[in-house]
Amino acid sequence: MRYDVVGLGTASHDLIGVADMEPLLGRKQPVAQWIESGGGPVPTALVVLARLGARTCMVGAVGDDAYGARIIADLAAEGVDTAGMQVRPGGSHVAFVLAEPGSDRRSVWFRTDPAVLAAVHVERDLITAGRALHLDTYTGEAGLQAARWAREAGIPVMIDAERVRAYTMELLPLCTWLVVSANFGRAVTGEADPEAAAIALRARYDAMIVVTAGERGSWCATGDECFHTSAFPTQPLDTTGCGDVFHGGLLFALLRGDPPRQALRLASAVAALKTRAYGGRAGIPTLEAVEAWMRA
Repeated sequence: MRYDVVGLGTASHDLIGVADMEPLLGRKQPVAQWIESGGGPVPTALVVLARLGARTCMVGAVGDDAYGARIIADLAAEGVDTAGMQVRPGGSHVAFVLAEPGSDRRSVWFRTDPAVLAAVHVERDLITAGRALHLDTYTGEAGLQAARWAREAGIPVMIDAERVRAYTMELLPLCTWLVVSANFGRAVTGEADPEAAAIALRARYDAMIVVTAGERGSWCATGDECFHTSAFPTQPLDTTGCGDVFHGGLLFALLRGDPPRQALRLASAVAALKTRAYGGRAGIPTLEAVEAWMRA
């Protein structure tokens, strides 16, 4: 295998403003900080994996604008192979994030060019060149095809599922590791309680199920058990991208053979350390740093 993880998903450029005071719409207000950073669920997870020491490759499409060039350059600078990145006519995915002072609440506005996302071309040889495939729910039919190829090749598939979109329900049975938000769990199962949602998803799908709930931690249903992993206590500067970072840490731990409880603890620690810096990627630790922090 050329890579540990091949990722297919939406790559973004994030513009993050940190409010100087509680934001009020319709008013001029200063921002205390301004950060620009690469973003997107799958690309950020791949950056985590690269910093932890894994070999990764990103497959996706960006527009033929300056943001697209920046997205690809930022991934390459992090050690993520961009052989699968494609440039298409149109606009790249751009998000503006307003982070509030003294709070982990954020408001996000984004622009997506559907024609660019729909133009993603997937090649079987590249999709099956990794030990695992990581997907989000934005890639439609391309994601479904990639998941089928991976499972045919015996390659495990992880999905980062936040919302139900086109083809999402067809993707779920193809996933080995189904890692979803509490909102997604509720939408699919009708269960508002994350633990109940994890159990209900496990009853439907032959997969390891993880339902994440931010500072409340996560619930994992695997085999015949369901257990809770607490989030590490932190005083976060910025929680942008924490879920994406969690996925990257979890993938790394599972691929090195950690049992689920140990893998989820590592993922939680990586996500907690990420909150030390503004932006979705600046605070992502190395493996040595996260292991030292967990021992302390």
